[in-house]
Amino acid sequence: MALIGKIRKNFWFVLIILGLALAAFILMDMTGSSGPGQGTNLSLGSVAGHKIDYLDFQKTEQAYFKGSTADQFAKKSAIWDFYVEDALLKDQSDALGLSVSKDELLDLQFGANPSPIMAQNQWDPANLQQIKTTIENNDPMNPEFKAYWFEQEKQIIKTALQSKLNNLISKSVFTPTWMAEESYSQENTKVDFNYVKIPFDQIDGEGIEVTDADLKNYMNSKASQFKVDEETRILDIVPFVVTATKADTVAILEKMNLLKSEFGKTSNDSTFVLSNAGTMNHLYTPYDQLPAAAKEGITNMNIGEIYGPYVESDYYLISKLIDKKVIPDTVVARHILRTANPADPNSFVVAEAFIDSLERVYKNRTESFDSLAIKFSEDPGSGLKGGLLDPFTQNTMVPEFTQASFHYGKPGGIYKVKSQYGVHLIKVEEQIFIDREPKYRLATVGQPIVPSQETQDLKNDLVNELITANRDMASLTEALKAYPGVVVETSPAVKINDYALGSLGSGQNPRDIIKWAFNGSTEVGDVAPDVYRFTDPVKYYDNKYVAVGLKEIVPKGMPTASSVRGQIETVVLNQKKGEKLKASLNVSSLADVASQYSVEVQNAPDVSMTNSFIPGMGNEPEVVGTAFELAEQSVSKPIVGNSGVYVVQPISKQEATAPNNIPMLRAGLSTTTQSQVNFKIIENLKKRAKIVDKRSELF
Repeated sequence: MALIGKIRKNFWFVLIILGLALAAFILMDMTGSSGPGQGTNLSLGSVAGHKIDYLDFQKTEQAYFKGSTADQFAKKSAIWDFYVEDALLKDQSDALGLSVSKDELLDLQFGANPSPIMAQNQWDPANLQQIKTTIENNDPMNPEFKAYWFEQEKQIIKTALQSKLNNLISKSVFTPTWMAEESYSQENTKVDFNYVKIPFDQIDGEGIEVTDADLKNYMNSKASQFKVDEETRILDIVPFVVTATKADTVAILEKMNLLKSEFGKTSNDSTFVLSNAGTMNHLYTPYDQLPAAAKEGITNMNIGEIYGPYVESDYYLISKLIDKKVIPDTVVARHILRTANPADPNSFVVAEAFIDSLERVYKNRTESFDSLAIKFSEDPGSGLKGGLLDPFTQNTMVPEFTQASFHYGKPGGIYKVKSQYGVHLIKVEEQIFIDREPKYRLATVGQPIVPSQETQDLKNDLVNELITANRDMASLTEALKAYPGVVVETSPAVKINDYALGSLGSGQNPRDIIKWAFNGSTEVGDVAPDVYRFTDPVKYYDNKYVAVGLKEIVPKGMPTASSVRGQIETVVLNQKKGEKLKASLNVSSLADVASQYSVEVQNAPDVSMTNSFIPGMGNEPEVVGTAFELAEQSVSKPIVGNSGVYVVQPISKQEATAPNNIPMLRAGLSTTTQSQVNFKIIENLKKRAKIVDKRSELF
């Protein structure tokens, strides 16, 4: 009340403050932006001085990806990569005098050797010809299509410039003779050696501790694998899984019992199944493919009876036995097809009249079925074979064809059916039975066993209460002790523009979590103020609510030991175990070492220096190198490899013979190098360019 009184006494002062704040807000709106579509600052970033405009970016996304069901952030990432690569390639192409002329662009769109982009977008030749005519005549285009075509042209030009630059550099690749000879020697000099491998899991690690210094030393020895170009963040993820309660399950079961009663009374099974999102298969199911929980019940029912409710794959189901009969397992048949268009009823009238005339000719014994098929069938696959189809099972053909072949057709019989393809005349040649056991046609209705809305809301409220009461991970972790089923997960390191987060996958929620983690006000140990809701993609209910905390900020450069401990601790521990064994192991012979550790002496035949994988060993370059260095029959000292400690003994060595086709060897090595040029160009240009990336500010 005292505060309200002060405000009332100083009301004019308050008005002045509000006026100044409003003026500042207007000025900020005139000179800057706080989000997409506001102000004039609509830059997503820049590449080597070239601005990437947000509105242009949006236009590209709307035109090129309209109707695409791909992840929205994957699409944005692909567009960003295109803009970055396009800017870098244009700079290089301008410097080298490379370009794509208007005539060349038309040829890449409509010529005999079109751009890979055209093939990727699967253009129909007839449509392309129409588009070409429109462009040549300068006729008006649909605005949406025009925008799409413009974006496609940008892709084509970028791909063409990249190809030209690739060819320019590839042509300069040269492999000297000495390099070809050395490569040949390494590939064809072979060693045959015996070895003993003591796997790391058989080495005692008691008393060995992996310190942060050990982890740092390991990372420094493989700096190129661990050094990162930008800051990353690691999060604590706390998923609260939502499951159906006993009350939820009982309610679903009651609903299924009501459905069962209604199903038993209905006079139209197909309509009932359709209105209750069930299935009524035209196929007959053998005993071994019936639902496991209902096999015995279904096989003992009479036609029209219902079994269930029973549980199968987290659904409550009821199944009505529509029919039960012995049917063949495989059928051999011939057919004649006259095609028809489902959108044109008259085409079916014409096709049926034609099939009727063929049926009369055949039944009058005027001409054989196979000769009629060769002459008149419009099925290109079987027509030339006299209509003969490969032996087929129930689930191979469309329902109408299956019913004639399996359910009511008999060997030697002729049957006319209509399908989505047209009108068929079918001759059943043979019906093959594996056994004479009956098969079952079922109509099934089900309900997923999912939590009720009340259960979902209660779990959501619980998580909200927990994060409201515990604003840091230390206190939240302590509170979680009361919930033994809840486990804190550690995310992989994520970058500022990432949109996928460990077990949470990709999408808007993971993206929102990552944006929170990189918010300038978020500190290590903080808990996000929001609960993140995840929905089951099939059953459409909230299957988990997630609390998130910021575990660690990993600076640019070499990561901290704690941030990679979970990834490399076992590897470093194994190396330390191996070094400990290496220091204490006295080697007299392979047999002696094998006996001490209950392992076998194994052989690695015809190994070259270029073998990256050896059966029984895996990738062990130091072991292979030692086998080449040692004299024949000598025994090595222990070698700490990637999967264990090794002792090797070379048995024989075979030197490479002199190469007899140096030009071919040189050409092969040059081709290998040239194949990497395309990727390496872009990779190198990105490393050298100044790229300013502001995507995280806008999405």
